[in-house]
Amino acid sequence: MDRRANTKAFLIAAAVAVLDQITKTLALENLSTLVPERIVGDYLRFVLKFNEGAAFSLSWGGPVVLVVLTALAAVAVIVAIFRWHGRTPAETAGLGLVLGGAVGNLIDRLFRGWRVVDFIDMGFGDHRWPTYNVADIAITCGALLMVLMHRDAGRDKNVRS
Repeated sequence: MDRRANTKAFLIAAAVAVLDQITKTLALENLSTLVPERIVGDYLRFVLKFNEGAAFSLSWGGPVVLVVLTALAAVAVIVAIFRWHGRTPAETAGLGLVLGGAVGNLIDRLFRGWRVVDFIDMGFGDHRWPTYNVADIAITCGALLMVLMHRDAGRDKNVRS
């Protein structure tokens, strides 16, 4: 077991979860659900939204099911941290990012009325991306990082063969 890599993954996860909760608290205290705060023109805005569904506000069986699924995902990442030996630093960071994001959104579901606080709104005019938060960014970046690392590792093996 690589304790140093595991510690890094858990520190990244903790940092993401804390940053996520701080930004959500600031959003709750300072943003409106009706009037977007323009950050970069109309392209990037902050506006308070509450997501009772899953990613992109999809409904997946209600709040209890989403809490259970999110908790199971977090446990799966924790198991991967302890069992995945020989992972790269980027893979360790990816696991930490995914875990931290899952924990950040799980905290919302458990302590903010079964809903996740979202506030980052991007797009042009009426063509907007679904509103998201720091936890969502971490999950997406962490998952992409791990996929890219695995893809590159597969190429390296094929080149050596």
